[in-house]
Amino acid sequence: MRQTLVWLALIVLSAAPASAQRLHDEEIRRQVINDSIARYRGDCPCPYSYAWNGAQCGNNSAYIKRTPDAPYCYPQDVHWREVQEYRVRMGR
Repeated sequence: MRQTLVWLALIVLSAAPASAQRLHDEEIRRQVINDSIARYRGDCPCPYSYAWNGAQCGNNSAYIKRTPDAPYCYPQDVHWREVQEYRVRMGR
């Protein structure tokens, strides 16, 4: 019984860094998205953004139109390699 508890504790403790790493990746993706949107020079970078007149961009966004300078808008847009590059660049 005691050996089972020890193994269970080891499994739980070894899983913790993976979940913390995943959360960290999500934070990095969010930062990459924010940086990408900040560099965009137009009014409507993402579908969920709002134009100068207060209307939601939707289908008029650079993201939907797939313009060459379209920013990242969603976490799935950020490739895992970019997460790794960001981590190296920022020393994280």
